[in-house]
This record gives sequence, C-alpha cells and structure tokens, in this order.
Amino acid sequence: MKKIIWSALVFIFISGSVFAAVTTEASGGGPVSEIAGQFGVSVATLIAQMINFGIVAAALYFLAVKPVAKTLDERQQKIADGLQYAEEMKSQLAEAERERAEKIKEAAQDAQRILSEAREQSKEMIEQKTQEAAAQAESIIRKASEATERERQKMISDVRQEVARLVVATSSTVLSKELSEADKKSFSDAAAKELAGSAN
Repeated sequence: MKKIIWSALVFIFISGSVFAAVTTEASGGGPVSEIAGQFGVSVATLIAQMINFGIVAAALYFLAVKPVAKTLDERQQKIADGLQYAEEMKSQLAEAERERAEKIKEAAQDAQRILSEAREQSKEMIEQKTQEAAAQAESIIRKASEATERERQKMISDVRQEVARLVVATSSTVLSKELSEADKKSFSDAAAKELAGSAN
C-alpha cells in the first residue's frame, strides 16, 4: 500500500518537473514546445490535468487507499496478535503438559511410597498378630495344662477317697465288726498314704 502512495508521489513529482520544463520551454519556444504542439498539448490543459490528477489522487488516497491501508494494518495487527497469542498458548500448553507429567510422576512416587508403607505396616501387623497368636496359644496350652493338672489332682483325690471308703468297707466286712470313727479314719489315712506313695 505504501508503494502505491510513493509511486503516486513520484509520478506527481515527475509530472511537476515535466510541467516546469514545458512551461519554461513554452515561454522560450524551444524544441519541447514544438513537440508539445505537434501532439496537441497545451500548457493550460496540462496544468488542468495535473490539478485533476492531484485531486483524484488525493481523493483516492483519503477515501480509498487510507481506509484500506488502515484496515489492512488492523488486520495485520490482529494476525500478529493472533500469532503471538497462539505462541503464548503453545508455550502455556507445553508448560501445562510439563506440569501434568511432573504431577503424574509425583503421584506415582507417592503411590509407590504409600504402597511400600502399607506393605511394611502389613508385615509388622502380621508379625505382631503372629506373636499375639503364639502368646495366646501358649497361654491356652498353659491353662489347659493347669486345668488338666487340676483335673488329675481332683481325680486322684476322688480315687483316694473312693479307695479309702472301699478299704474301710472291706476292712469292716473282713473283720465282721463295726469300726469306730477313729478306726475308719486310721484305715482311711493309711490307704491314702499308700495310694499317694504308689502314685508318686
């Protein structure tokens, strides 16, 4: 657009120079005025045409060229802004992609750490529960042993009493007499001692 304006200005300058040369020649009657006369160019017509050309050129410049140039400049500015915006968006997209990749990497590391901690905790819990189960089993076995021992002692005591009763009953039958309480106690104690000696 600026080239057209400069071309018009150059044309006006050249036309002005030619007009000045023709005017100078016309006043002096030189070869330029003869050539101009052969082509039917008069100085007045040439001046009028140059003025008309200047007016038309100015009108075209202000009414057509300048608004079109302004519109083209605005569009070029919009295009430049759009390209700049696209570049900014491209860099922001690249930055967002980089941040996303970094967050994914951090999340994967966190997940791995949490998984490791969970495995460690489960291992510790399994060991703790195993120890607790072993302690409970040991306690149950000890209690069962104690209960068995108590039951055994009770059974021995019951057997002693029964044997003592049988000894007393047998003794009274064998001796065919009624035993006194002192005799019963004496036989019973002797039988119990005998049984205790044989049990140990």
